Amino acid sequence: MKSLGFKICLVAFLILAFSNALVVTVAMGRSKQSLENQMISALTESIDATADALYATNNKEFKMLETLAAIPQIRDTEYSLLDKTHIIYGAMSTDSDYIDVCILDEKGFAWINNGVKMIPFTERNYFKQPFSKGTRFCTDPFINKVTSAPAVFYSVPVFDSNKKIINVIFCVIDGLQISNLTTSHVAGKNRSSFLITLNDGPGGENEAFSELHSSGTIIASTKLLDPELPMEEYTTENFFDWPEFQEPEIKKEIAKIKNEPKGLLEYKYKGETYSLAFQRVPESNWVAVNIVPHSDFKEDINKVQQRILYYSIIIIVASMIILLIVVSITIKPLNKIKSAINEIATGNADLTKRLDIKTKDEVGEVVQGFNQFESKLHNIISDIKNSKDTLQEVGNNMTNNAKETAEAISEVYDNITTMKNIVENQESIVHNTVSAITEISTNINSLEGMIDTQVAGVSNASSTVNELLGNIATVNNLVEKMASTFRTLLNTTDGGVEKQILVSQKLKEIETKSYTLQNANAVIARIANKTKLLAMNAAIEAAHAGDAGKGFSVVAEEIKKLSETSARESNNITEQLSQNMEAIIDVVQSSSETAESFKIVSELITDTNQVVTEIHNFMEEQTAKSTNINEALNVMNINTTEVSAASKQMAEGNKSILNDINLLQDSTYSIKDGMNKITISADRINESGNELKEIAPKMESSIYTIASQIDKFKV
Repeated sequence: MKSLGFKICLVAFLILAFSNALVVTVAMGRSKQSLENQMISALTESIDATADALYATNNKEFKMLETLAAIPQIRDTEYSLLDKTHIIYGAMSTDSDYIDVCILDEKGFAWINNGVKMIPFTERNYFKQPFSKGTRFCTDPFINKVTSAPAVFYSVPVFDSNKKIINVIFCVIDGLQISNLTTSHVAGKNRSSFLITLNDGPGGENEAFSELHSSGTIIASTKLLDPELPMEEYTTENFFDWPEFQEPEIKKEIAKIKNEPKGLLEYKYKGETYSLAFQRVPESNWVAVNIVPHSDFKEDINKVQQRILYYSIIIIVASMIILLIVVSITIKPLNKIKSAINEIATGNADLTKRLDIKTKDEVGEVVQGFNQFESKLHNIISDIKNSKDTLQEVGNNMTNNAKETAEAISEVYDNITTMKNIVENQESIVHNTVSAITEISTNINSLEGMIDTQVAGVSNASSTVNELLGNIATVNNLVEKMASTFRTLLNTTDGGVEKQILVSQKLKEIETKSYTLQNANAVIARIANKTKLLAMNAAIEAAHAGDAGKGFSVVAEEIKKLSETSARESNNITEQLSQNMEAIIDVVQSSSETAESFKIVSELITDTNQVVTEIHNFMEEQTAKSTNINEALNVMNINTTEVSAASKQMAEGNKSILNDINLLQDSTYSIKDGMNKITISADRINESGNELKEIAPKMESSIYTIASQIDKFKV
C-alpha cells in the first residue's frame, strides 16, 4: 500500500506536468503566431515602402521636368529649339544621375548632345503620348541598345501661354537606380523586393524593348545588379511563367496582381509555404513584389520553443523538490498519530490515553479531533457499561413480546386477504358495466357525427343550389343579350351585303367608262401622229417656198411641238389608264369576294342566333327545376336540424351517466389499489413479525455478547 506522501507527490507531479504542458502548448502556439504576424507585417511594410519609394522617385523626375517646362524661355514660341536645348542642358548638367535630356519640337525632332546633331523621335511613345494627350509618360526600365545599360525615360509636355502643347521634354536616367531602390527593401532573411510591369505590347523606345516587355516581365531585381548575368537574358524573364505558379488554383490567385492595387497571398510549392506581398506603384503600371518562405522564421520559432521547454522542465523539477520537502515535514506528525492508533487498537482498549502533539496546522487539528473522539468514545462506553444489566432485561422482555406480536399480525393478515377478494369481485362487475356504457356512448357519438355531417351536407347543397340559381339567371341574361346582339349583327350584315352589291355595280360602271377613256385616248394619239406628219409636210413646203415660207415654217414648227407634246401626254394618259384599269379590276374582284364572304357570315350568324335561342329556352327550364330542388332541400334542412338537436340532448344525458360510472370505476380502482397496498404492507408486517420472532433470541444472545465485549474496555 503506497503512502499518503507518495500519493500527494504523484498527484502534484501530474498537475504540474499537465499545467506546464498546457502552458508550453499555448506559449508555443502564441509565439509561432506572433512571429508569423511579425513576418507578414514586416513583409507588407517592406513592399509598401518599396512602392512609396518608387512613386517618390518617379514623381521627383516628373517634377524636375515640369519645372524645366515652366521656364518662360522654354514656353516662349519665339525661342528656337536649339536655344531651348542649351537651356535644359545647362540646367541638368549638374546632376550626374541623368544620362541624357532633350526637348522635342512638334514634329518629334530634337538636338542631341547639346546641339551636336538633330534626329527624329517621332515614333517614340515618350513623344507621342505627352504631345497627343498632354500627360506624363514613363517607360519601364529597359536595356538601352546604344549604351548596353539599363535606362528609364521620363517625358512631360510643354505648354505655351495659350495652353497649347508646343514641345516635349524627356530625360534618361540610369535604370540601375530603380533596381537599387527596389532591392534595398528586404523582408525575412534578406529577401529583396523586385519590380514587374503590367504593360502589354508596345511601351518602350524600340521594337526589341516592346517585344520583351509583356505583362509580368521583371524590370528591377537583384539579378539586374549581377554583373555576370547578360542583360538581354534578364529582360526576357516573366514572373507569371515561374513553375510554382502553374497550378490552376495558384495561377488564379497570382492573377490578382493584374487587377488589384495591393494584396497578400499564400501558396505552397514543393512542400514549402510562401507568403507573397504585392502593391501597385501609384500612377504607373509597375508592381512591387516580395516573396518570403516560412522557413525563414522557423529557426527562430524552434529556438523559442526549445527555451520554453527547458524552462518548463526546470520549473517542474524545482517544484517537485520543494514539494517533497514540504510533504515530508507535513506527514511526520501523521506517523505519530498512526503509531498511537495502532497502540490503542492492539493493546487492552485503554481509552484513558491521549496524544500529545501540538501543531497549529491541519495535522494538529486532526490530532485534536482524535483526542476529542477518544474522549467521546470513553464516555459512551462508560454509559453502555452502566446500562448493560438494563439491556439484558429488555432483551428478555423483547423475546416474549415478539412471539405475541407475530400471532396478532397473522390474524390481521387473514382478515385483509378476505377483504381483498371481495373488492376484486366488485371491481370486475364495475368494469363490465363501464365497458357496456362506453360502447353505448361511442355509438351515440357516431350517430351525432353522422347527423352533423348530414346537416352540413344539406346546408352546402342548399347553398350550392342557390348559387346555381343565381348563375343560371346570370347566364340567361347573358344569353338574352347575346341573342339581341346577334339580331342586330344580322341586320347590319344584311345591310352590308346590299351596300357591297351597290359598290360592285359602281365599280363595274367605272371599269366600262375606263375602257371608253382608253379608246378616246387612242383617238387622241392618232390625231397627234397625223398632226406631226402634217407639221413635217408644212415644214417641207415652207422650205421649198424660201423666204416667202419662213412665216409658215414657224407655224409648222409650233404645230410640230404641239403634236409631240400631245403624243407624250397621250402616252402618259395611256399608262395611267392602264394602271387604273389593273387596280379597278383588282378592286372589282375583291369586291365580289367580299360580297360572298358577307353572305357566308350572314348565314353563320343566322345559325348561331338559332342556337342561342335554344340555349335560352333550356336555361329557363333549368331555373324552374332548380327552384323545386331548393324547396325540397329547405324542408330536409329543417328536419335534419330537429334530429341533430335531439341527438345532442341524448349525447349530453349519456355523458352524465358515463361520468358517474367512471367516477364509480375510479373509486373501485382506488379501493382495489388501497387493498393491494394494505395487502403488501400486511405481507411485510407478517414477514417482519416472523423475522422479529426469529431475531429476538438472536438479539438476546447478541446483548450478552456485547456485554462481555464492553467489559474489556478500561474506563
